[in-house]
Amino acid sequence: EIDHIISLELGGSNNIKNLFPESYTTQPWNAHKKDKLENKLHKLVCTNQITLQEAQQEISNDWRKAYCKYYTDIDDCKNLK
Repeated sequence: EIDHIISLELGGSNNIKNLFPESYTTQPWNAHKKDKLENKLHKLVCTNQITLQEAQQEISNDWRKAYCKYYTDIDDCKNLK
């Protein structure tokens, strides 16, 4: 799919600079995992647990590291530096 680096629900845009191709089938990192993270960050922003700016920075810097910060269901987190 064509995905947003910063999702629309986190204030991202449809600007070409905010879009990139992302697979649904690659393992362990894929569009399903990123979607799960986007939903989590959205919830954290809406409940004032993190700021919108923090969420945007985390997901745009390295969404896999952000995923590992909030979820522990992937063994591959230990391989990220």
